[in-house]
Amino acid sequence: MEKKREKVKCPVCGSKFIPESFHYEKTHFDDIESKGELIEFPNGKHQLELKPFTSFRGSYVTYCPECRYLIKFAAEIGRKELIEDPSRIKKLVAIKEFGKTFKYQFDSNEKPFMDYSDYFIEKVDNVKISIKKALDEVNFDHWGNSYNKWKEDKSIDSFKFLIHFYTTLVEYLNSQAEDHNNKSVVQKIEELNLPQNLEILTKNVGELRNKIAHEAYELTEEEEQLVESTFTQFMRYLIIKQLTPLKLDKIKIEPEYDFIDIKNVNFEIQDFLQVYLGNLLHIKEFYTVFLVPLLEELGVSPPD
Repeated sequence: MEKKREKVKCPVCGSKFIPESFHYEKTHFDDIESKGELIEFPNGKHQLELKPFTSFRGSYVTYCPECRYLIKFAAEIGRKELIEDPSRIKKLVAIKEFGKTFKYQFDSNEKPFMDYSDYFIEKVDNVKISIKKALDEVNFDHWGNSYNKWKEDKSIDSFKFLIHFYTTLVEYLNSQAEDHNNKSVVQKIEELNLPQNLEILTKNVGELRNKIAHEAYELTEEEEQLVESTFTQFMRYLIIKQLTPLKLDKIKIEPEYDFIDIKNVNFEIQDFLQVYLGNLLHIKEFYTVFLVPLLEELGVSPPD
């Protein structure tokens, strides 16, 4: 049974409410047998006995916030099922009626109504799915994998990372530019309308790549910092570009979710981005240097 997206009506006071929660109560209701007249005769007696068509075990319990009345819904409903081969059924669960053998076949039900946690999870999951869909379009795993190898694998020197980063960068520029075969890398960079500082960094990385491609050259510490800074800032640019249209700073709480605290929604967005981007990009001092400023720009700053 699908959970209903509507309020529960209290049968006592008549108020309508969204349940704060449901609790599962392990219960088993004894089946009350219906019995006919007991007829006795010499050396015997006879009495008709019928078990109810349905049996119950387990219940979902909530309460009315107005009058505190407990409201229960059946979690498992058992119905009589005819058994074709009675020898396979234990005597304790067998029901003999009308010359046939039955047993109760139990079906489990979900909570009958959505409660607070259901609404909150639905709201947050919809936001996280939209974020993941937007970020997956960029394939950050491809960008971050080479960066992680550069930082973790001593056999991957700065030159190799620079070549891979620049190649990936050019692939991205080609995907964004019209008639890219007839444009220089500098023209493609300028067409992106990058923040001024990032545009300068990106052009400088291009010049550095061209320089070392034609002569034996070992990157200085300052040039390595240039490459790393360009990488992290370009990742930030891509993330902002993908997530800005989602307007994460203007998430609205619809009337049916009016009991949800937007701060809790923002916290889940922050936590999701920390796990998602942190595992893909592997940026040094990721949380303080990269994520916190990113969240502030998106309008979902982490809590104090």
